[in-house]
Amino acid sequence: MLIVEDNAIIAEGISKAISIENYPIKKKLTDKIKDAINLLNTHMFQLIILDLSLPDGSGLEILKMLNEKKVEKNVLVFSTNIHLKRICLKYGAYAFFDKATDFDELVKTSKSLLLYS
Repeated sequence: MLIVEDNAIIAEGISKAISIENYPIKKKLTDKIKDAINLLNTHMFQLIILDLSLPDGSGLEILKMLNEKKVEKNVLVFSTNIHLKRICLKYGAYAFFDKATDFDELVKTSKSLLLYS
């Protein structure tokens, strides 16, 4: 699982909440687009949790890159930029979650994707 999130507290909270008993999950965390792209080019991830507002640009760049390369990944966007939901889904996001209200749904969906996909 790759978590691309610029808020360390949120990233750690997601990482801890998605731990599944008796199911080891390899996790990588980054807060930069460049690092995320490097990780995506060198590792296989079953799930990507993606923030859109990052210090070095928009997480949409990652979605566009995956879409252009026709890489099928389960990407869950977790952001306060809810006005970009349609665009994220257009570029292949599996789902979009609002940071203000959807943390539990993000965790539930993440666990389901990790266990059943």
